[in-house]
Amino acid sequence: MGSKGPGLRSALAGALGSAIAVLAVLFATGNLYEEDRESTGISASAKPARTAAALPDVYERSRRSVVLIDHRPPGVRPRRGPPRRNDGIATGSGLVIDAKGHIVTNHHIVAGRGKTTVRLDADAGPVDATVVGRDPGTDLALLKIAPADDARRLNPLRLGDSDAVRVGDAAIVIGNPFGLERSLTAGVVSATDRRIDAPNGSKIADAVQTDAPINPGNSGGPLLDAAGRVIGVISQARGDGIGFAVPVDTVKRVVSKLRRNGRTPGRPPRGPRAAD
Repeated sequence: MGSKGPGLRSALAGALGSAIAVLAVLFATGNLYEEDRESTGISASAKPARTAAALPDVYERSRRSVVLIDHRPPGVRPRRGPPRRNDGIATGSGLVIDAKGHIVTNHHIVAGRGKTTVRLDADAGPVDATVVGRDPGTDLALLKIAPADDARRLNPLRLGDSDAVRVGDAAIVIGNPFGLERSLTAGVVSATDRRIDAPNGSKIADAVQTDAPINPGNSGGPLLDAAGRVIGVISQARGDGIGFAVPVDTVKRVVSKLRRNGRTPGRPPRGPRAAD
């Protein structure tokens, strides 16, 4: 018996070490939770640590795809310094969607005649943008800059799928609130079936509601999921913890029509109006 004691203790120690190693791998890969998810019904996306850890990565991959947009009506002087409410210039955000220089933003930012500029980098000056088309019925507009001017800085975002968006999913906003370029806020998808008012008084269906903080200047920027895919374009906010984005499937449909026609069928071009 005396000779078997050390061997037994050695075997137990080895087994314990192996178990610890397996647990370490399971923790690292997330597989430790598989049985718990099956028994409790919690989905694979219900891991807050994963969402929190993804934020810096999503930001680094996406920040260069978010631009600052100014729209200055005729007769308004160029801005000096940060945006101000009474300077007559509409300021918002936009997202680069392809390497050809197309940028999506809100209609209400670039409504009416005027000069539209885009800032791709905080350290660079603004570049002129052409308004390809506007759709007040969905509060979307399509801009274009000459990619030859800043081709190296164009970094298109991936567009997601509205059918894949679920209440409780991570919701990440990157934009330019109050002119503070490329600020990040985060929250969750609060609802996916909201109806919100468009600039022309019609309704935008299936808007995505989020509790991610949204402020003036965020309009026109992307609402992203935890993988950095666009799930909506920020359109409006109604107070603390309530913001809305035009759903990405609507964005894809409208942008396709604006590329071809400059407007959506059945919606005549609008005349000049004051910038919001």
